[in-house]
Amino acid sequence: MEDYKHLEATMLHTIVSYVRLFLPIFYAIGAWKFGDWRHWKKYYPTILFIISVDFFISIIMYRYPLWTFRKSFFNPNHTIFDFIVAFTFFAPIVLIFLSRYPYKSMWYKQVLYISAWVIFEVFIEAMIFSAKLITYHNGWNFWWSSVVWVFLFFGVRLHHTRPLWAWLVCFVCTAFLIIYFHIPITKFR
Repeated sequence: MEDYKHLEATMLHTIVSYVRLFLPIFYAIGAWKFGDWRHWKKYYPTILFIISVDFFISIIMYRYPLWTFRKSFFNPNHTIFDFIVAFTFFAPIVLIFLSRYPYKSMWYKQVLYISAWVIFEVFIEAMIFSAKLITYHNGWNFWWSSVVWVFLFFGVRLHHTRPLWAWLVCFVCTAFLIIYFHIPITKFR
């Protein structure tokens, strides 16, 4: 029974490693097919916003990580994979998300749209977590990551129409993370 569980865990790890390899390709194809490439300059500032926020958080958590991407065949270390996420996941996600956003719909349809994206990304993270390709540390857990996905999509939407408000919310959320998770920013060099 023990060998079966180990084999099952190894297979899941391998399968999700390949899924993690193909996700950038999946997102690129999705962006090519569903993204509004004619007006990509309209979405470019928000793409830079989300990449900047990701790098900002990575710098703050460098010595005190809340999550870590584990090394795998396609991922030599956490920092390299964080770059991969920033450029091959976030850029296409923002392009597709904003291109298809139901701006003129009732508020509840907009909430449903954001919720669908959050559920999809939480499902992807659940697969990666269950395969042990991401680990959580210092009080962080899967549920906190799920909340971050909610804030990410609301933040992307907010930045697209009100960028200064999005930056303000980003800094307030970052301050909350620093305080709540006791991130020792006074020990940075």
